[in-house]
Amino acid sequence: MAERRSVLGVLIGAATAGLALVYAIPAAMYLRVRRTDAALETDLGPLEALPERKPVRVPVLAERGDAWSRTREAMGSVFVVRSGNDVRALDSACPHTGCSVDWDGQEGAFRCPCHRSTFSLDGARTGGPAQRGLDAQDVTVKGGRVILRYRRYRSGRADRVPV
Repeated sequence: MAERRSVLGVLIGAATAGLALVYAIPAAMYLRVRRTDAALETDLGPLEALPERKPVRVPVLAERGDAWSRTREAMGSVFVVRSGNDVRALDSACPHTGCSVDWDGQEGAFRCPCHRSTFSLDGARTGGPAQRGLDAQDVTVKGGRVILRYRRYRSGRADRVPV
């Protein structure tokens, strides 16, 4: 009878440990330090694929998820401009209120369709209510590939304050 109780005790202890593990794994994944979109590094592809001095809109994707699933979703987008081996990335969000700017190839300027702010090819403010130019993003070229370090900034301010 004592043997049966000790075997039963071991089985109950093992089942309890198993249940604790089932709950501990998702909890640990939830609590782990996760990379946020405050400084997201993204590979934008090969340098030679970018046209010369013509802005190309590129989505910035981030991996999001929980303990059971992972998805890639757009955190924003940037305009990438190449001049030889020099690459510049500008956030496509207008610094006035966060509207999405577009490239006007005929005028050679970025334009905000909502409040008529305009920006030059290098992102400098040329008109409208925006208090600063388009936010430049950190870009490096490693092994012929363009690597973007994306960061969001608050809109409606003259200074660049990270979100």
